Amino acid sequence: KQKMKNKIYNIFMEGFPDGTFSRIGDNRDLNLYIGKDEQSRYTFELRGRYIPSKISGSDVIVVTQIRNNKDFSLRFGLEREELLEYFCTFCEDLLYCTYIIKDDQTAYKSLVSRYYSWRKLFKPTNTRLTEMEIMGLIGELLFFRDVMIPKYGMQATLDSWTGPERTHKDFSTDNVWYEIKSINTGKESVKIASLEQLDGEDSGFLCVYSFEKMSPSYNGIKINNLVESIFKMAHNVALKDLFMAKLELFGFEFNTENDNYVYSQSGQTYYKVSSRFPRLKRSDIPMSISKVQYDIILTEIEEFKVNAL
Repeated sequence: KQKMKNKIYNIFMEGFPDGTFSRIGDNRDLNLYIGKDEQSRYTFELRGRYIPSKISGSDVIVVTQIRNNKDFSLRFGLEREELLEYFCTFCEDLLYCTYIIKDDQTAYKSLVSRYYSWRKLFKPTNTRLTEMEIMGLIGELLFFRDVMIPKYGMQATLDSWTGPERTHKDFSTDNVWYEIKSINTGKESVKIASLEQLDGEDSGFLCVYSFEKMSPSYNGIKINNLVESIFKMAHNVALKDLFMAKLELFGFEFNTENDNYVYSQSGQTYYKVSSRFPRLKRSDIPMSISKVQYDIILTEIEEFKVNAL
């Protein structure tokens, strides 16, 4: 199975007897460790002098605080070993956020703050995304990573991404908008879920991604890995937090069940949506009709295809 291994993952894989830790990171002002606690959980630890506050753990990450004379230890331990790969990305983020901190108290506050951001995506799975929702989110994330970031940069892309808010367009910036649709390979139409999706004074683009579902062992597109790859492109804490908050609105969380949905991308097609494009507009519909959904047959809109955005 493909793993996006990072340095911390590789260190964990070297093996730790229970209750042993190894110092980590290049910051000599802080005492940061990774290892295994006495319950055999993979753990990240800060040792130092700070004033501890009450922190609530989650079903996935256990938080323990240990007093040793005047010093304290803050530990984040992984309860569910199958999520180790993503726990390692969390640990990397903890290292990153303390990189230039000189004192224990500031480091403690920074680590706790990062933990609360991550906790939103490390939840017991109550509301799993459906297969269609996963495929739809993969389409938006691919567009986010491969089209929007190179064109507008990470901050502007995050600001323009309104897909999670379930409002009108998936991305809208300056005077152009983009609506992203994910379909199964071979499907001949796309569903437009509301009047607002293709309506607007400004022209925009309908971007259609085609996916073929593969077996779980196939080395294809998986949503967890895709999220992780974009997370690593966010180069400051504010961007990381905004990205996580948007994912939470989708109902996304890291869980291993997501890895059962593996896709091969078989195509992407862009269509320019301007005045001649076949669509329903609010102004054409009686006000007494509040909700409209319709399908567009792709072979009928060939003339609106564009090669690039």
